[in-house]
Parts: sequence; C-alpha cells; structure tokens
Amino acid sequence: MKVSVGVMVSIRTFGPVFLFFYLAESLTLPRAPQTKDYLNATQKFLENNIRDVTTVAFAQFVQEATYEEITGLVKQMILYRDKCVADMQQPECSELAIYVMQDKICRVKELSDKYGLSECCTKNSTNRLPCFFQRKSADASFLTPFQGPDPEKACQEYAEDPEAFLNHFIYEIARQNPFGFAPTLLSGAAIYKEAITRCCQEENKHECFHLKVTPITNGLKERSASQKNTCGVLMKYGPKVLKHLKVVEFSQKFPKIDFKDLGILLENMDHLFDECCEGDVVQCFRNEAKILNYICSKPDSISSKIIDCCQLTIPQGGECIINSGNDDKPEDLSPRAERFTEGDDVCQSLHEDKENFQAKFLYEYSRRHPELPFSVLLRIGVMYENLLEMCCKTENPKECYGQAEEEFQKIIAKSWTLVKTECGYFQNLGEEGFLNQCLLPLTKKAPQLPPQELISHSKKLASFFAKCCPLGEEDQFACVDNAVSLTIGELCGINRNRTINPGVDNCCKSSYAFSSMCFKDLTTDETYTSPTFLPELFTFNLTLCQGKEEQQKKRRELMVHLLQQKPHLGVDQVMPLLSDFSKMTDCCEVEEKETCFKEEHSKLYNKIETVLKT
Repeated sequence: MKVSVGVMVSIRTFGPVFLFFYLAESLTLPRAPQTKDYLNATQKFLENNIRDVTTVAFAQFVQEATYEEITGLVKQMILYRDKCVADMQQPECSELAIYVMQDKICRVKELSDKYGLSECCTKNSTNRLPCFFQRKSADASFLTPFQGPDPEKACQEYAEDPEAFLNHFIYEIARQNPFGFAPTLLSGAAIYKEAITRCCQEENKHECFHLKVTPITNGLKERSASQKNTCGVLMKYGPKVLKHLKVVEFSQKFPKIDFKDLGILLENMDHLFDECCEGDVVQCFRNEAKILNYICSKPDSISSKIIDCCQLTIPQGGECIINSGNDDKPEDLSPRAERFTEGDDVCQSLHEDKENFQAKFLYEYSRRHPELPFSVLLRIGVMYENLLEMCCKTENPKECYGQAEEEFQKIIAKSWTLVKTECGYFQNLGEEGFLNQCLLPLTKKAPQLPPQELISHSKKLASFFAKCCPLGEEDQFACVDNAVSLTIGELCGINRNRTINPGVDNCCKSSYAFSSMCFKDLTTDETYTSPTFLPELFTFNLTLCQGKEEQQKKRRELMVHLLQQKPHLGVDQVMPLLSDFSKMTDCCEVEEKETCFKEEHSKLYNKIETVLKT
C-alpha cells in the first residue's frame, strides 16, 4: 500500500487502455471453484456499462462541469475505445485508461480553462493524477444540491429514455460524492433503477418516491463519506494505520477467518484503496472483484452469512457484503487474548516480526470483541504496542505486560463513559438542542472554518446521535464512537495539506486512533484573531418570516458569527442572545409584524454590540 497520491501513481501494474473493457488479467489471489466468477462478471459489466463507468470518472474529476460537457467527454472515450479495439497495435492504445481520460479533459481547452484545470494539464501523465486528485472538493456546497425530479416528471423521462435518465443520476451522485468508489455509486444507481421502476407503477408515486427513492441518495452520501475517510486515513497516516483499521474491520465482520486468509485479503486491499482513492474507476472495479472472488470462494472458512450476497450481480455483491452484519463469533473464543498478555514468548515474537505480531494481536482482540468501536480497538492496539516497547526492556517482561488487559479495560471504560454522557445530553436536549451543544464548542476550537462547514459538521453529529443513542448499549457504543471518528475525519479533510489552527492540525495529524480524544480536550483556539466587525452579519429582515427553515439557518449562523467575533463567549452569554433572536422571529406571527420585528431587531442588535464590546 502506498502512502500518498504522488507515491500511488509510481507503481501501476496494468497497462493498455484496451484492457479497460476487454481483457481479463492475472490474479494474485488464489482461486477456488465457485458459483459466480466475479472477475469475468466484472469484465462483462465494464464492457456493457462503459457510458456509466466513464461518467463517474469524468464527473468526479471535473465536478463543476455540466452534464452536456461530461457527456461529450464520455462520447470521446467510447470512440477512443472502439478505435483501439479495431487496432490494438496503435501506440496511443498502450496508455492507462485513467491517463487517457484525463488527457481527454485537457484536450478540450475550453473545459480546462473554464474550470481551472490548466495547471494540472501542463503536467505529464504521472504528475497529472495527484493534481486532479488534490482539486477534488469534498465539500460540494458550490454545487446545487441534487433534488430528484418530481415523481410524475421522473416517470415520464424514465419511460422515454431509461438509460439517459439513469446516466444523469449517475452524473449527479458522482459529482456530489467525488471520493465515493465507483462500484458503490453504480450499485446505488442499480438500486435507484429498481426503485424508480417499481414506483412508476404505483398509483401514489409521491409516497413511493419518498419511501424508496429519497433514502438511496442519503445512503450513498454515508457510504461515500466512509470511503473518503478511509482514503483520508491512507493519505494522512499512511499504510500501516490503514492496515490496522482494516484488520479490525475484517476481524469483527469475519471472526471465523484465519489469519492467513485475512493476510491475503489485506494484501489485495492495498491495490483496492490505491486505485479507488485516486479515482481509477476501472481498476477499482477489478480489485474489488478480486477480493469478492476470494471471499465468495470460501464461505465456510470466512463467513456463511454472505452466501446470498455472492449470488448478486456486479456491483451489488460487494456492497451487500460490506453492509452485511458481523458473522457469529466462534464459541471457543475466550474474551481475553491470553497469548498476548500471558504468553512467555511475547517479546521474542515481537522482535522477530513486529508488524505481523501487532496485526495478529488486533486480529485476535477484534474478533473477540465485535461490540467495540474501531477507534477503541485501535487505541488498545497503540497502547499495547507502547506497553510492549517498555516491558520488553525490563528484567521481568511477563509481569509487566501481564497488566495489559487491565489497561485495555481502562481505555474501554473511558470511551464508553463518554458515549453514555453524550447520549445523556442528547436525550435531555433533543436533536436541535444537541446540535447547538456541538456547534458552540466546535466553533471555539476551529473558529477559522466557514459557518456553513461548522454547521454541517454539527448537523451530522446531531443526526448520528439521533440514530445511535436509542440503540441498545453494545450497538450504541460502536455506533456513536465510529460516527464521531467519521465526523472528525470529515473535518480534518482527506489530505495532509489542510491547515486550520495548530491545535486542530495536531489532532488531525498526530494519531488517528486518538484523534477524537485529542479533539475533545481542545479548548478555545488562542491563536485566532477575530475579523473586523461586520454589521450586516448581525442585521436581519423580514425574509426570516419565509419559514422555520430559514429562521433555523440564521439562528445557527448567528451563533457562529458571535463566537467568531469573540470565541471566549460563554453559554450564559450566547443563549440569551439566541432567545432574543427567537423573540424577534415570533413577530412573524403577529398582525403588526413589521413594527414588532423592527423593535425586537433593534433590541437584539444593541445587545449583540454590548456583548461583543465588553
């Protein structure tokens, strides 16, 4: 596994562009007879879905481009593919597909100039790839949020040209989720097609769309955010940390898997994340198919719960396995991994192969504890590694590392107490109150961030807690802790390049396992310099009376603007101002609303000035 996009592109194992759709490649994974050969099925899928596959790539690389512009690039790629199939000996047909696609973008000068791609396009193929990657924007707020068409209109368009209708949907979800893996996005498109087909036959199309179609885009956002976070772990922390994260995930999902099979999967996941993260849609499909091929060939020794997933078509099979629940834990597994805390040869095993020994520990501990969050298991792994470094230098190492399990329980207890406390706050405050509880400290810790980003992170946290806190204790623990880690990953960004302030930057870059703990301990950023006071940020008009949504938005923005002006404001100073804001919006309900609004607005503005000047 390579560490950054620049390093990623230095090793590419697959060559000609005509392999894009037509030639199967050798496997590094051992193969066994099975019902479905995912390599061949993937090859056929790529052949039959060139339009949709290339649409994902182009829309993710040039998010700002119109559908017509993307369609033009897709047509060029199809013509190029046909040309190479007719004569594979042509020199230009030896290029990698991803390089060809970026070359097609750069050759349309109007397009590259219009969307600021000139700098990337002046680079050679190898250096162009990281440049394109770096310009992807995870915050797609500059795009109009995707709103599916009215059900009646959607059904009419779908009936007239189903392929074009679905391709336009793929364009939208790809540009909105530039780090989403192509198999995930096209799996979502397949589900979208099924839902549209069914809903268009229903009498009450609006209700059907609401129940079956709308959740699909939300689900894709969640999966894409998780994949972006995975790529962020690779980019910021390197292959070792990502490997450990995947050891934890696979060991929990497949507790019956033996360590050898796990190692084979991890080895091939190196390629999967390299290609999927950098946006190589074809290789992303192929590498996922290799892993799927292997997993599905060993249902008895890996997992019996994914048999139904293995019968699904490309690319739904992979998504089905990812979304499937954890397999049952072997009955003979004790809660403690005694070999690592009580064995006589721990230090010898550590010195012989430290990396493999650490992975084995995470494997054994994770498969025994499917209830623990990923981040907690990674913290335990880091603590265990540090403990052994110290213990193996002492006269009695066994006595020293014999205390490990006790230390593990301390980490678990501390993390679990935090989750219970936060869920207690959520139950008392409700979703909107909890959102404010997140927004206030977040703004103090990272006041440099724009209001919309601070609000977005807080909304996501509140939404996660609304989903997680009602769950049973075991599910609640993992759900909340993993959600917090995901949100912090979003805030930190996918690359090391992002700088917010020294405190946040340190939490984002020093330790992935402890980033949420680090972030919780941050206080008000003392390096921050408040901007010049702008009266318009605290001036409101009757447009607030357009609805509760506008009032809610402005109320949240007011909180952020107050704290960005004066980060040391306390809750006791902010909340009365928000209460006065609510009094002002209450004027929307009275008969003389203009007079009422003007009077209450004046009171609010004067109080804001007083608070900010003291």
